[in-house]
Amino acid sequence: MHIQKFVMSLSLCALVGCGVTAAEELQASADVSVTLDRSSMTYSIDWPDFTGQTYRVEVSSQTDGRAGDVIAEALHESEFTWTADALDARHYFTITPQNGETMLAAVRLLPLEGGRNFRDLGGYETEDGHRVKWGRIYRSGVMEGLTDADYDYLSSLGIKVICDLRTAGERSDEPTDWRAGQIEYLSFPDPEGTGATGFFSVLYEPDVTPETARKAMADGYSRIAHEQVPAYREMFDRLAAGDIPLAFNCSAGKDRTGIGAALLLTALGVPRETVVADYALSDTYVDYMAEFITDAGASGHEDSPYAFLATLPEEVLEPLMRSDPVYIERALGDIEAEYGSVMAFLAQEVDVTDQEFLAIRAQLLQ
Repeated sequence: MHIQKFVMSLSLCALVGCGVTAAEELQASADVSVTLDRSSMTYSIDWPDFTGQTYRVEVSSQTDGRAGDVIAEALHESEFTWTADALDARHYFTITPQNGETMLAAVRLLPLEGGRNFRDLGGYETEDGHRVKWGRIYRSGVMEGLTDADYDYLSSLGIKVICDLRTAGERSDEPTDWRAGQIEYLSFPDPEGTGATGFFSVLYEPDVTPETARKAMADGYSRIAHEQVPAYREMFDRLAAGDIPLAFNCSAGKDRTGIGAALLLTALGVPRETVVADYALSDTYVDYMAEFITDAGASGHEDSPYAFLATLPEEVLEPLMRSDPVYIERALGDIEAEYGSVMAFLAQEVDVTDQEFLAIRAQLLQ
């Protein structure tokens, strides 16, 4: 990824959105956590609410855990490891206690070789006790780097629609060449008045500090939801119509995508603290600063209109590269201050009707 593309993506994503890592630790749900060591293809499954009874563990390629193979029986511990023969398909784990409710979990970040921040929004518990279904909705960053092996893996997901939130320039610079089955690829007109010039004027100030850069990010971030309304409207319409599985992405997979995920999870009834935690996971999965530094050193930046960024102290650049909870909290807080609630914003601006809310919940909750 050329530095110009990288910086432009970050600046535009931050005001209107953007690596790739192996699948690392995640909290799969409130009940079960799953980690994957991609190099050894070994999963570690842990359920903290251990009651002292025995458990059965199964693995399945079905999103609801059906038709699973038993990989542990009469297990007395609250953790288990299992090594897969290959990572060419999604693995879902069901943990069934001797007396109690079956738990279902999977890794959240997909174990891909390329791409950026491609992850499943399933497993989260709602305030009324439902859970977001696994394998129905995915969030991601740029997909240009997906490999043939990645597409083999993604073919098993059955994704029907991709909503690309990037600008026309971003899509041209890093095109999505989807090769995992037939999809409907949706893109949208560039938002008007992204305000990038105003944001960069802060960075040009001689006394710019990390605090002022962070504030500028938060100020710009609160505009993302409004500027992306046409894209979010189409995304919610498709979900209500049952066009799933659906994936949506920007460049980083943290800003425009992060706002979209926050709006969707809120509409599903996921608690605010979980919504914020999902947003912040991008910092767990992607080291954006390291990618920026590596890209700058590898490709040079003399021809970039944002070349001056590479001359700034890392502590000033760092707020641009973060998925700071303050950003998403500010965006959602501003929406609530203006509309009374996130749900009211979705109804009034994104045009999500009561019937569509019900349809989306029926599609995505169990």
